[in-house]
Amino acid sequence: MEGGISWLMEGGASALPATMRRRELIVGLAVLALLAAGAWWARSPSPTAATAPAALARASGSDGLPDVTFTAATADAGGVRITLSLSPNPPVAFGTLRVRVRAESGGSVVPLDGGMVTFEMAMPMGDHHYTLVPGEQGWQEAAVVLPT
Repeated sequence: MEGGISWLMEGGASALPATMRRRELIVGLAVLALLAAGAWWARSPSPTAATAPAALARASGSDGLPDVTFTAATADAGGVRITLSLSPNPPVAFGTLRVRVRAESGGSVVPLDGGMVTFEMAMPMGDHHYTLVPGEQGWQEAAVVLPT
């Protein structure tokens, strides 16, 4: 313990030889570079997005709705055509996702009063219920952060 106290009292890190300080600086910069590269890699889009199956293929669930992970899709429901799009495609974890919904009947826009977007994730990660608000050209929009 006394050796550590005397080292601090005699000048601390400035008392280290220059080669040791340089080595610590290089190691610190290398660790920082690795952390930055890992963050960039984790946040970049997946290269498999280009080879994904067609987005209009039916989902594997029993609901029979189209998959909108990679491109916008439409579904007909009782004389109303509903278009759903996500931005960015594919969605990125911990990033803000813009969900857009547009309903049309007979070629004209149908307002969605009290419209909501809800979804489930494979692991329980809280409630995912988002209210749609009016946007441009008849679109209804919601800002979603995955996961919440």
